[in-house]
Amino acid sequence: MRITQIVRTIIGEGLWVGQPCLLVRLSGCNLHCSWCDTPEVHRGGREIPFSELVERGIKTPEKWILLTGGEPLLQRSVGKLVKNWINGKKNVLIETNGTRPIAPVLMDGVSISMDIKTPSSGEVGKHYNPNLRLLRPVDALKFVISDRKDFDWARDFILKNPTRANLFFQPVWGRLSARRLAGWIIEHKLPVRLSVQIHKILKLP
Repeated sequence: MRITQIVRTIIGEGLWVGQPCLLVRLSGCNLHCSWCDTPEVHRGGREIPFSELVERGIKTPEKWILLTGGEPLLQRSVGKLVKNWINGKKNVLIETNGTRPIAPVLMDGVSISMDIKTPSSGEVGKHYNPNLRLLRPVDALKFVISDRKDFDWARDFILKNPTRANLFFQPVWGRLSARRLAGWIIEHKLPVRLSVQIHKILKLP
């Protein structure tokens, strides 16, 4: 499997924020968001044997494995990889851009964090719509917000698309302040959580 990064750190955003984890960043992405903070995933990465990746995940002292990208669901062996980690008594958080079916990785011990791309990303409307009804209470649906247009768009989306997942609005790092976004959420009485990327505040991977 092609890997851009593998490192021990903490989960920096979303439902499981603060949990120590092994971060496994797979190479490759099918989107090119305007504010992408991991452009290195488009530059090839390195090949790690499947068996080695399974072993590193099982042997890490952390309970959680964060599988991210890029878009991790592009690689064919992801479902098998996740199943091996789950069988090894790990919890797996999968961060996905929402363009690929999540059904093959929906299993006990897995939590999905799925993006819905907002207008400022340049990739709006690319999500795989059937995923929305599959999300569970252990999953998250995240909207990355750059400006008021994104906020209004995301607000309308969640009102039109009920979900069992936890809802998160997250400001684009360096473009929109968390304080301003919090104000908008409070003003409109939205059933969402504010997500702040604490790994960036702490200068962690």
